[in-house]
Amino acid sequence: MSSRTRPAILAAGVAFWIALTAADATPVPGQSWTLPWADETGFGLAWIPPGEFTMGSPPGESGRGADESPTTHVTLTHGFWLGKNLVTIGQWKNIMGHGVREQLARHISDETLYEVEGKKHTLRESMHWSRDVDPATYLANESDDFPIYFVSWNDVQEFIKKVNERERAAGRLPAGYAYDLPTEAQWEYACRAGTTGATYAGPNTPAVLETIAWYAGNSATDYSGRRLGPTRSGPRAVGQKKPNAWGLFDMYGNLWQWCRDWYGPYPGGNVTDPTGPAKGTARVNRGGSFGSGASSERSACRAGNPPMEPSAYRGFRLALSVHKSVAQN
Repeated sequence: MSSRTRPAILAAGVAFWIALTAADATPVPGQSWTLPWADETGFGLAWIPPGEFTMGSPPGESGRGADESPTTHVTLTHGFWLGKNLVTIGQWKNIMGHGVREQLARHISDETLYEVEGKKHTLRESMHWSRDVDPATYLANESDDFPIYFVSWNDVQEFIKKVNERERAAGRLPAGYAYDLPTEAQWEYACRAGTTGATYAGPNTPAVLETIAWYAGNSATDYSGRRLGPTRSGPRAVGQKKPNAWGLFDMYGNLWQWCRDWYGPYPGGNVTDPTGPAKGTARVNRGGSFGSGASSERSACRAGNPPMEPSAYRGFRLALSVHKSVAQN
């Protein structure tokens, strides 16, 4: 072996050792974390420190909804990780083995009768889809760097289960932690990143929203009913707009984001590590979408939808936090 060959072999060995060590590493509180099996878009999670904030909006905030009060002082005693981006189609494929087209096709063909507001419907009927149409009719984009959509809250639970199984088997779950959706309080706290205004960049005016969000003002042209189509409006590739101070992209617009909680009124007063009502009929989603107006593109804006309901307007981001049983939820 020549003396010139040895350094190259040594360098290759060091690179392999670093890669192997990184693959076996676990998240460290206070530091960002990227899942080793992430695709090229990077399944990065930002560290969100513990702290306090006021959840909800003040009476004078433009676009304020009645369900954003009473304002509630929240203390989060544990830091957590939150996805820098919405979970992408590529990352969904990695875990679930299929993309958004098959995801939608499964819902269209589902003959289960779900009860919504006292009436039973198939998802196809409640979402006004045609059984015989090509699912592509309802799709906007299927690229791996776009956020996964047409996922129900229930679908997301299966994804989370598989992620936890994979990470536990790999020895990458910190003791006492598990992957899940963020609670509603965690989501708003992370979105605000220490700010108190309508958005983390200022008021929810067109000039501000253009820099931080894909919303109706720049993404909903040529939109008709529930038909998206490849040349119509729809979600955009993740991470293109300005992030907040904690490195989180698309906290407004692009897609509404499922949270862990049942949708219900705020308690008011002071609460610690809240997880929402004990029961309900709808799950919280946050952040607005490509089809939402400026009033939805705010840190305090909230909505609720049935957990079995998939939509072109909803996706999610992943959280890694201290695990607490959500069996009662």
